[in-house]
This record gives sequence, structure tokens and C-alpha cells, in this order.
Amino acid sequence: MRINPIPFHAGQEEGWRTVLRAYDSNLRLYDHEPGSLLDLEEELHERTGGYMDTLDQLICQTAQQAIEDETEAITKEALDDMFVGRNDPDDD
Repeated sequence: MRINPIPFHAGQEEGWRTVLRAYDSNLRLYDHEPGSLLDLEEELHERTGGYMDTLDQLICQTAQQAIEDETEAITKEALDDMFVGRNDPDDD
């Protein structure tokens, strides 16, 4: 189940990008390409509703899966396989 996307509020886009840049620069996955999280900014915002705790969960869980399956990168496909926050059917 997908939640309805919460659009950026005018003027807050750069704040979101600043957060993504911080995550992006701290990712230590072997095949992580710098800037790749910024390429996924709209997907990440839609998936998390702009909530930082959900973003943290989504990035951390996707990174853990990337290590386990040896892809060593966060991709749109990997994000699509993750369920967090309000998208998680097991979240009560």
C-alpha cells in the first residue's frame, strides 16, 4: 500500500537535499556512487512522506540489505523492496 505523496513545501526542497547529502556522504557501501541518493530524492520523499525517522529507517534497512545481498548500493529497485513506516504492513 502506497501513501499519497506529500509534496515539498515551497522553499523546503533545499533542506531535504541537505539531509540527503549528509546521508549520501556517510554511506560506506562498496558500490555507492556519490550523489546517487540525490538522484532518488523524489522517490525518497514520496516513500517517507518527508519524515526523517522514516527516511533513516528506509536508508539503513536498504543499506543492510545491500550488504547482505552483496549489491553494495542503494538503488530504486532496492528501495521498492523495503517496507517502512506507513508502508510497512507489519507496522501497527
